[in-house]
Amino acid sequence: MTLKKPDYNNSILNVSNTFLHHYHIKTPYKGINVLEDYLSKDINHIVYILLDGLGVNIINHHLTEDDYLKKYMKSTITSVFPSTTVAATDAVLSGLPPISNGHIGWVQYFKNEDVNAIVFQNKDFYDPARELTSNLRETYLAFDPITKQIADKNKQVKTEIFFPSFVKGGSDTFKEELEKVLLTVHNTDQSFSYVYWTEPDLTQHKKGIYSEETSKVLQKLNKDFTDLCDHLPDDTLVVCIADHGLTNVEELPLFTYEDLTSLFLRPPSIEPRATNFFIKEGQKDEFQRLFHQYFKKDYDLYTKEAFLKSGLLGQGKKHPMIDSFLGDFMAIAKTNKMFTLNRNSTYKAHHAGLSEDEMMVPLILFKNKKPLE
Repeated sequence: MTLKKPDYNNSILNVSNTFLHHYHIKTPYKGINVLEDYLSKDINHIVYILLDGLGVNIINHHLTEDDYLKKYMKSTITSVFPSTTVAATDAVLSGLPPISNGHIGWVQYFKNEDVNAIVFQNKDFYDPARELTSNLRETYLAFDPITKQIADKNKQVKTEIFFPSFVKGGSDTFKEELEKVLLTVHNTDQSFSYVYWTEPDLTQHKKGIYSEETSKVLQKLNKDFTDLCDHLPDDTLVVCIADHGLTNVEELPLFTYEDLTSLFLRPPSIEPRATNFFIKEGQKDEFQRLFHQYFKKDYDLYTKEAFLKSGLLGQGKKHPMIDSFLGDFMAIAKTNKMFTLNRNSTYKAHHAGLSEDEMMVPLILFKNKKPLE
């Protein structure tokens, strides 16, 4: 398995910062040259699409050279780390890396509430019946999305975010989302639309990255994307990326290693392929010994200090809760293995590690029904 670290000069974070620069908002992060070239061509409308889990690997495997999602793939860029939806989509929406916006993974430990919370669902990961009295994301992790940043600086630009139906007023299908985008583009002078859709991530988790089901989902996404592009006015730029890719996995039943888990101060957090451990006082050396004994072939183990020094979370002002979110050790998968953190779930494919499958995503650019030269 080939590993790829995030390139914070050529990543999904830099796509969002290119847009911020285009709308006269200064940031400390670089833009992407090829996107800057497209934006210099009389653009009044930008449609920024994020398809969850659309890695370069499945585009190349399932689509032909004539399919729009492959035909207009201008370059490849990296995700952020961890290469997972919470960290990646919020890097895209905030314009900040995980080190600064504090969004690290699906499950994060909030010390004031003493809970391993599912960040996007505001639920206790290990005790779903427990009710949380406040929205932890809004309380501790709020930020101004790039749509608000753009609108505040550019009053003439109509900005909108289009989500699936898990958000009130959201869409039941990707096609429905794109139909709403078309209404905006055709009825405003200038617009910036952010569009998020949950596929092909969901299908890959259940069926694997090379499955027939994944192929069918990709074909449908490509059809809807093509229909959008073919009905847009000439002054519109469509930019499509992914938050991360996925890789096929084999699960490791972490909680069957009772000598190891007995050393946990609390259950692990973050992600199955980027796993965060809080260890009991005086047991760190024993934890390292046992972890290497069982998992050295499949995971690299970092101390908290070494992990922060690695720069994998990006560069910038550190979010005030990063230190409390992180435990004593971070384990990062380097093979196709993943820890089973939830006994009730099984996966054919997953993400959050550093494999090329997980890290490499497309930069798809479409304007005027043909690519700009």
